[in-house]
Amino acid sequence: MKTEPSKTNLPRGLLRLLVHPWVWRMARRDTRRERKRLAVFAGSIVIGVGALVTIHALRASLETGIDLQARELLGSDLQIGARQPLDAAALVQVFGDDVVEAAYETSFSSMLRFPDADSARLVQVRSSAGKYPFYGTVEAEPAEAWPEMGSEQPVIFLETALLEQYGVEVGDSVVLGQAEIPITGRITKPAPRIGRFAGFAPGAYINEAALEASELLTRTSLTQHYVHLRLADGVDPDALTQRLQAAFPEAGFRFETPESRRAQLGEILNRFEQFLSLIALFSLVLGAIGVASAMQAQVRRRQQSIAILRCLGTPPQAAFAIYLIQASMLGFVGSLLGAALAVGIHIGIVAFFQEALPVALALLPEWGVVLRTTAVGFIACISFALLPLQQVRQITPLAVLRAVSETGDRKRRFWQAAPIVGFLLALLTLLAVLSSASPGRGVLLAIGFVVVFLVLALLAQGLIWLARRVARGPVNYLTRQGISNLFRPNNQTLLFAVSLGLGIFLLTLTLLLRALLLDQIAVAESGQGPNIFLVDVQPDQVEGVAELLEAQSLPVLESAPMVTMQLSAINGVGTRELRDSGAVPGWVQRRQFRSSYRNELNATEVGVAGVWPPVDWDGDEPIPLSLESGMAEDLNVGLGDRIRIDVQGLPLETEIIHLREVDWSQFNLNFFMLFPNGILEDAPGFHVLTTRLPEGQSSGALQASVAASFQNVSVIDLTSILKTVQTLLGRVAQAVQVLSLFTVAAGLCILVGIFLNGREQRRYEAVLLRTLGATTRQLRTIFSIEFGVLGLLAALAGGGLAVLAYYPLARFAFSLDPVFPVAALFGLLTAACLLSILMGAWLSRGITRASPLAILRSE
Repeated sequence: MKTEPSKTNLPRGLLRLLVHPWVWRMARRDTRRERKRLAVFAGSIVIGVGALVTIHALRASLETGIDLQARELLGSDLQIGARQPLDAAALVQVFGDDVVEAAYETSFSSMLRFPDADSARLVQVRSSAGKYPFYGTVEAEPAEAWPEMGSEQPVIFLETALLEQYGVEVGDSVVLGQAEIPITGRITKPAPRIGRFAGFAPGAYINEAALEASELLTRTSLTQHYVHLRLADGVDPDALTQRLQAAFPEAGFRFETPESRRAQLGEILNRFEQFLSLIALFSLVLGAIGVASAMQAQVRRRQQSIAILRCLGTPPQAAFAIYLIQASMLGFVGSLLGAALAVGIHIGIVAFFQEALPVALALLPEWGVVLRTTAVGFIACISFALLPLQQVRQITPLAVLRAVSETGDRKRRFWQAAPIVGFLLALLTLLAVLSSASPGRGVLLAIGFVVVFLVLALLAQGLIWLARRVARGPVNYLTRQGISNLFRPNNQTLLFAVSLGLGIFLLTLTLLLRALLLDQIAVAESGQGPNIFLVDVQPDQVEGVAELLEAQSLPVLESAPMVTMQLSAINGVGTRELRDSGAVPGWVQRRQFRSSYRNELNATEVGVAGVWPPVDWDGDEPIPLSLESGMAEDLNVGLGDRIRIDVQGLPLETEIIHLREVDWSQFNLNFFMLFPNGILEDAPGFHVLTTRLPEGQSSGALQASVAASFQNVSVIDLTSILKTVQTLLGRVAQAVQVLSLFTVAAGLCILVGIFLNGREQRRYEAVLLRTLGATTRQLRTIFSIEFGVLGLLAALAGGGLAVLAYYPLARFAFSLDPVFPVAALFGLLTAACLLSILMGAWLSRGITRASPLAILRSE
């Protein structure tokens, strides 16, 4: 008796059937002859879930490690700064148990005299009380001297460049204020700087006794006071800053956290995290492709068994439950093995490739991440298996007598599959949103996946249509037979083309994003940017300083004038009034801006609105102004708005005609406000020149030459800061290499699994052709032609779609100009075609040599 499929979207009584002993017995018995094949199918799940868990576990470990290393850029969890002395005890009392440790620091600029050299130098004095830095270390020579900072006797440490510049040694005396202090040691690795240029001077580190003996605190008005805090685990520094601002609303505190220091590296680390999120999503989708194709092949292979069960009276929902249990067990076991594989890979990477990672990692992954990701992988596997399993309900008892199952009512099948498709789309969208920086981008990413899937499906259908017509043309038999396989009954052209094309799409996109990120990191750590700044160069000294640098074989990378100014009004409203109303931040009214003038943008600036330099300007007020886009957001201004500026007593009315986006991660000469030439040349100011010392060369000789010829010029050495940043970026680049290669390897394994799923149909074709007298060579040629055409379509379609998707991802998700590694891209797509042909030949191995009778008996 014919049993019609259920009218509902899911079989009736499914939950009860899933716990029925008979269903479990049948699910177990049905796998007895299929366990080897199911093990192959489970391999797709193991690899997919393993890749997903590995990447998420490494991502969690790397983010934890990078956060710890980013703390070394600040030295603490929270830095509080002010121009007035801070009561560290009162601050700690506000925070309570959230603060584990605190250190106090006083910083100011002062002249340091070298009696033996009969010379003096402006230095940045830093006096600290406490164990700052809490993260990272200060390295000094002799190594045992640094703990003397806690001594009750005056202690001073100087940076190595100062000692070399003035020819003094440890033990010689220097004069700071009213105190003559013997040099206790030299600093080889300084503490994190408290500002971008830290006062435009090399550092001199003293203890509280030396600060008191110098009597400088009563003589300088430019003293900066800092409290460095180490917080308890899990405490959010941003929440503490809000609490402190509420407790002391008029204090005018400045706050800095490791996150803000980390932001000074630019968007590189944020893009690195986005890259990890995307390749984790790609790995999950690749695993889902493997699961879906595996279950599709399993249902096709077991069609006769399902039809026999239907003949024996098994309702369609019970048959569905049997294979859903099989899929669930496959997913469960595969997910567990994938998680175990991921843990092993994590341990292996940490144990053997620690130097290739950005930071030191714990040997074991974070177990919470492992459990959550394994659960997500299992749910995704079962979800993507539902659609091919839905075909079980369409198999009727008549399929026992027919080689091809009945197609049934297409409209009914469409509406039965629609809820599952909708659920899968919702699941994919959720995963994409969780892997993106914003929900909007996640939705667009999910839509992109759907569009790629539909395009590949349409191209596969187009290939089938084209194959029918080509096969009728004047081609030889082997070519005709290979092409005919693309549209034969029970063909898997659509499944193979979509699965293989989507896999190549994801792998190609991973390769392109990897190249994009590595290119940016290479620029950031290329060693071509400045590491020496020469400050306070007067206009008539610029040429002389440039000649001095040239004489020492050092390039002049940049030269820019600087003019100090303040904002006085915005669109006619005074900045004090705007500050009191909360319309602009308080720092806008207090800050002294150092601005410059030029008619071109440098390599780290990008115009985002307006035109620069100005055109059709007659030289009268308002004066054209180019404003940095972030500052424009803080001031809530845009093109056409006016800003009144006070240039050391001279008011100027300006109009914003241009907005710039500045990459502050580069130590180039960048400014918030930029004026055209011909306005500020006569204003009081100075020039800044930048150069770059070769790797390993000290700045002492340069500082000595500059001090001898230009006593007013300060030489700022940023080598130590840049070395820390470049070390971190270099390790990030290595991590990108390791993780992207792992994803590619996992994707290739899953693609091999897709090919293996088509082996069964090839066996029956080989039997038929061998019976008709086909030779081994002819069979291999036929399969190679079929798979070659499929591989070519998948490579061209998947690669082309990846390039199309890469451009908006690079521009809008990563905010970078696309980089196309043409050679690597061509190599990947060629390899995909060759892999497809080789897999066709390899799949014919065994079934082309054995006799048809032996193959049939093995079935």
